[in-house]
Amino acid sequence: MFSVAIPHLNAAERAVADGCTFEEALVLLRRMSLDDFGLFMISLPNKDYPGLSRLLPAMASAEVQKTWTGASGHDLFRQTSAFARQLENNFTRYKKAPLAGSDILDFGCGYGRILRMMYYYSDPANIWGVDAWDKSLNLCREARLPGRFAQSERIPSNLPVGDQKFDLIFAFSVFTHLAPQTARACLTALRKHVKPDGLFVATIRPIEFWPFIDGIRKTSLAPKMVSEHRRNGYAYLPHGGPDGATYGDLSCEINFLSGNGWKIVGQDRSILDPFQVSVILIPD
Repeated sequence: MFSVAIPHLNAAERAVADGCTFEEALVLLRRMSLDDFGLFMISLPNKDYPGLSRLLPAMASAEVQKTWTGASGHDLFRQTSAFARQLENNFTRYKKAPLAGSDILDFGCGYGRILRMMYYYSDPANIWGVDAWDKSLNLCREARLPGRFAQSERIPSNLPVGDQKFDLIFAFSVFTHLAPQTARACLTALRKHVKPDGLFVATIRPIEFWPFIDGIRKTSLAPKMVSEHRRNGYAYLPHGGPDGATYGDLSCEINFLSGNGWKIVGQDRSILDPFQVSVILIPD
């Protein structure tokens, strides 16, 4: 950590020794920059800050990070930070309001990679993580991630969040994997839980994904998938086994996400993670 962050970390460590709550520690940690906050979160448990390490959630192991996302450590954090900044930038741009204190839903939260960054903006009582895979939610609980967590159906008609509605919903690398009919079901379910002036950010894969993935996997599917994408506006490659009916690799045009109660207002992208194109939507 750079010296500019140390006074804030030391102040938070002293506050923990005096019996502060998670939320009170966050007030002090938010005085750091977003990246310093995130770098500290991925360092936990941190031997230099035993009190904060007891209070704050442990980071997932490098093995879990690579299994879920294909990268780990600082390389993965660069992508995580870039997306968190996209969320804040687009929220303030389209809502004309700060993200701080908002009700936030991480749809497809996995082991809580991006959710950890949301503590920079809002307290755990305002944050939900939803995932269809129980293993993901178990990892969140094992790491002691604060907030509310719930398991959704693979093809949801609603979300297990009661009557909660959110200022911000995001789905990172979720619609990149859903079968088209599953994606449309998720869009309809999510629409029920956004506030009238809320924002939804979902990432998709562009058509350029297929030549790239051919190079990674040493396959030759790109011509077929590119042709399908151009013909239909999307292309879906199911994974093997029974999960292929709902889960695989999906590329699509931006307007694939429109309808189902949603209106597209913009898009965003980071060169640090070029095959995750963010689509910005509002209730229609």
